[in-house]
Amino acid sequence: MAHLPDTATPDFAALALDNGATLRRARESAGWSQRELARRAGVHQPQVVRAERGEDMQLSVLARIAAPLGLAPGLVATARRADAEPSSAPVQAALHDAVEDSYDSWRATWPEVDPEVFTVLARLLRAGRHVEAAIEHIAGLHGLVTGDVVVLGALRRSGAPYESTPTMLKRLLWISLPGLKKRLDRLESLGFIVRSDNPRDGRGLVVRATAAGLSVVDDMVAHSPERIWLTLRQMPPADLAQLSARLRSLLARLEVDNAGAGKH
Repeated sequence: MAHLPDTATPDFAALALDNGATLRRARESAGWSQRELARRAGVHQPQVVRAERGEDMQLSVLARIAAPLGLAPGLVATARRADAEPSSAPVQAALHDAVEDSYDSWRATWPEVDPEVFTVLARLLRAGRHVEAAIEHIAGLHGLVTGDVVVLGALRRSGAPYESTPTMLKRLLWISLPGLKKRLDRLESLGFIVRSDNPRDGRGLVVRATAAGLSVVDDMVAHSPERIWLTLRQMPPADLAQLSARLRSLLARLEVDNAGAGKH
């Protein structure tokens, strides 16, 4: 797609038309209908029509349409005037990430595999690292580790009196009883939980979050400084719901066999 020298005065309407033609050619080369591209991009078909016509549209939508075609790195994304954009950096960030740099090499090396399989795996891995680092950091600020936060969160979400049994926590959190015991020992030593005999089962225990434990986990939710957390909270509700639905579908496909076999 078009690349402009820094000193050029761009004709934004012409650029948009050029981008639209490039999108259309790439879609046709892939053998996709506009409906198929819309499905793969997670947008509505009329948005693909508008993009291919070169009409003015949101940058994030245009980038989403271009991504399945491997066009995001070079896409000049808007027909808006230059003074409508505060900076070119957000534009480039929305259109390009490091994963896209590998798109062509994946396609050339393994042409029998849709390159989007590799991009999804790579992005899931990177996103997972952000999530793990964020939970580890916010936990550390409160003298905890990641596993402790998960247990406290489960108890908080159980509702008053914020208690559960070790067996129920094990099933909910997919953790072994020995591993759970280590987390409970640590949380109890910090005064964030208490364990007592289960009045409904004299052989078992009940785990209950203390006021201090509830306060800690509520503070994490209310005041987390972690970028992944803030980014998700700032996403448009429709985008967030769509992302959640796609991840749910992926996990359902992955876990249906394991669930039937009693595995995790």
